[in-house]
Amino acid sequence: MSIRLRLLLSYIAMIFIPILFAMVSALLIALLFRGDVKELRNIYLPPEHQRDLSVKDELFLDLGRQSVKDPGLFLDRPYLTGMEKKLKKSGASLVIRKGKKITYLSSSLKGLDTKDLPQFGVYQDIDPIERIDHQFYSIKKLDFFFPRGTEGSLFFISDASSLAKFVRSFFPGLFIGLILILIITNGLLTYYVSRSIIRPIRELQKAAKEIKDGNLDDKIEPMSKDELGQLALGFDKMRVRLKESMELQSAYEDNRKELIANISHDLKTPITTIKGYVEGIRDGVANSPARMERYIQTIYNKAIDLDHMIDELFLYSKLDLQRLPFHFEFIQFDHYIQDFVEELQFDVEDMNVVVSLEIEKNRDYSVLGDREHLKRVISNIVNNSLKYNEKVNKKLSFHLSDIQSHIQLSIKDNGPGISAENLPLIFDRFYRADLARGTEKGGSGLGLSIAKRIIEEHKGSIWAESRVGHGTMISFTLKKAGGQDENSSHY
Repeated sequence: MSIRLRLLLSYIAMIFIPILFAMVSALLIALLFRGDVKELRNIYLPPEHQRDLSVKDELFLDLGRQSVKDPGLFLDRPYLTGMEKKLKKSGASLVIRKGKKITYLSSSLKGLDTKDLPQFGVYQDIDPIERIDHQFYSIKKLDFFFPRGTEGSLFFISDASSLAKFVRSFFPGLFIGLILILIITNGLLTYYVSRSIIRPIRELQKAAKEIKDGNLDDKIEPMSKDELGQLALGFDKMRVRLKESMELQSAYEDNRKELIANISHDLKTPITTIKGYVEGIRDGVANSPARMERYIQTIYNKAIDLDHMIDELFLYSKLDLQRLPFHFEFIQFDHYIQDFVEELQFDVEDMNVVVSLEIEKNRDYSVLGDREHLKRVISNIVNNSLKYNEKVNKKLSFHLSDIQSHIQLSIKDNGPGISAENLPLIFDRFYRADLARGTEKGGSGLGLSIAKRIIEEHKGSIWAESRVGHGTMISFTLKKAGGQDENSSHY
């Protein structure tokens, strides 16, 4: 049961129990003053229902009319005896009082004292209950005048019900009992609802303290299926995510240390070379114009390598922090790659490189992408392929295809290939195929890692396939544009 439903039921119970309590209290109070459950209906009975009055009420009305027509009949004993027989059927007795004297008294009311009866002219909205001769009686009174103007009163006296006597005797106890029931009921409802809420909250507090103290191994079990149970599940998911985050943070810290070591190594190598050649110039080793030119050219090349490495590091850092801006636009990728390949063919014209392009026809190649960053991806792949390909006749083949909601570009070379154990590592930062991590071939070891980050920012994927001695093929996919508005083309 949800907390909302529990609170709703508790709220309803706390409303209706006092209402029921008030109704019962009102009934008991009415009985206290009225004396008979059957008589209560006369208080609120509508006029149109007067035909449903009891026999006693009808007789009372008849006698009321008779008191106006011929009040002298109330001194006629045979008439009164006949009337009393009718009254006995409804459980009532008749009393006639003339002045201060009782002129007629039912045999069931022996010992009645005049002072026990209401005085002439005194009327009440509710029939009074009197204790007469150790008994409770409900009294209905009708005042009239005898023929010579003497005050007269007619009384219908009914034995009060046992319930009325019970109410009179035990009303204080009943009232206190109802109050206690009300208090106990509300207390139990409050305890049940609060217990079902407070216990899980205390468990969550305990779990939060454990998390604060760094204990992320204890699973948080929900105690129910309500909102607090869902909250406990949320806490447990948070614990798992926090644990994963801390483990990832630890891995990041290890990677940071490794990154610093790699940067130090890769920067130190060209700096050491530059330093050595500068010292050679200072010491007069470069004692000829040709040697001096070679030393200066080497220093310049190493400075260019350092500048390129710093640019790559800066770019990788911005990608890692997701602070590199991307300017997405509609690109017809088949036209885009054709232009790139034509430019590449011109650049490698004197390098014995054969570049080919194959595009599957009649396909949709529109994508949303950043032209400059995609050019860097393809350039990094091409540069890697050419750099490690020592064959005299190099080959680069581009293949563009359509695969459902994505396009795929594959770039294959005829280089030496990559071993199976090294293939999963080529997209890691600072990875180079040579174990000595030398920089003879140039580069920072970040080219393919940067390419991977850029493709991931385009919501695509990149992978490599290779066998030693059979070349390497690197492929990546890009999501099709799907006819979206160019103004909403940013991811």
